[in-house]
Amino acid sequence: MKADLESEKRSMQRIWKQRDKQIDKVVSNTIDMYGSIKGIAGNAIQTVQALELGGGEEDDD
Repeated sequence: MKADLESEKRSMQRIWKQRDKQIDKVVSNTIDMYGSIKGIAGNAIQTVQALELGGGEEDDD
């Protein structure tokens, strides 16, 4: 039973690590896409506060 439990634990850790990497990729790609669109469209798109510097406050240009 102990060996089965350890095997299951290792399997779950592997699965969690894979999911963690997938989430990191999705977040990174989302940030890249937002940056690209913001670079093209400028202020024509709504600001995502979590992706802006300065606590989410926009500079008045």
